[in-house]
Amino acid sequence: MKKLLFAILVLTLVVSFTSCRDKKEQKKVEYQVEKVKSDVNNAADKVSDKVQDGADAVKDAWKDTKKDVRQGAEKAKKEIKEGYNDVKKEVEKKLD
Repeated sequence: MKKLLFAILVLTLVVSFTSCRDKKEQKKVEYQVEKVKSDVNNAADKVSDKVQDGADAVKDAWKDTKKDVRQGAEKAKKEIKEGYNDVKKEVEKKLD
């Protein structure tokens, strides 16, 4: 009877140690999985930020380009108008 109780005790201890060890390993694996998830999320956030910065830079460049084109068109319009007025004055002088 003592041998049977001793065997049951030893078996119980072995099972309890084995199950405790598995939990530690399981927690370690869960921690590693969570760490990988966190790292992937951080990397995705960084990529998203870089893409947004690039999009903002393109938007700013487009605004600058539109402004430059608008200024160039205004300058050309002014020069054409001045040239037209000069030609008109010369024609009027020659006709008089």
